[in-house]
Amino acid sequence: MPEIPKEARFMGTVTAQTMHEMQNILAIIRESAGLMGDILKVNSRVDFKHKPNMERTLENITFQVDRGKGLLDATSRLAHTPDADLLEGCDLTAYSKTLVQLADRYVRLKGTALNFSAPSTALPVSMGALQVLMSGYRALQWAVGAGMKDGVMRVDLEGGTDFHVLTICPPEGVTPDREGIAALGTMLEPGRVEWDGSRLQLFFPVQR
Repeated sequence: MPEIPKEARFMGTVTAQTMHEMQNILAIIRESAGLMGDILKVNSRVDFKHKPNMERTLENITFQVDRGKGLLDATSRLAHTPDADLLEGCDLTAYSKTLVQLADRYVRLKGTALNFSAPSTALPVSMGALQVLMSGYRALQWAVGAGMKDGVMRVDLEGGTDFHVLTICPPEGVTPDREGIAALGTMLEPGRVEWDGSRLQLFFPVQR
């Protein structure tokens, strides 16, 4: 079983607890916004000066709460990666979704958007969740390169017989540094990283 430093376990435990508490905070905000929305509906025939602003504000609160919940879910998954049941295997579908959520801000700040497609079924792999996230995150960093305004990076996940494959296509017009592939290769076993000049593929062994 892979060894996880006690410092990483500590950070994971505390982060997970904090994320659960943040979920409670968002739930209270959602309930409060819902109550305000109900009051506006009940009084829908009553017109007052700031009613349109209140309605727009409630819509924005709902949107941001949903967005925040997604980020908290992803961060909570990250925090739980040092758990014993995730050290030697995980669901690549679930953790690829987590990867995209965690990397979204980094990619967005590079002027690029992520377009992710994944199967609706679980894809178990014999690799720990933390290693999946680390190798995938590093690959996305590499693929976005120096960034490109209004670029789109496509990420696809496909199931296979021996390996499930995560494919990353850099934004059009972005040419990542080939030397970075060697660094990616050190995070996975030899032959598990392939770059053909237009797409990067990471191969994760199927869990039997």
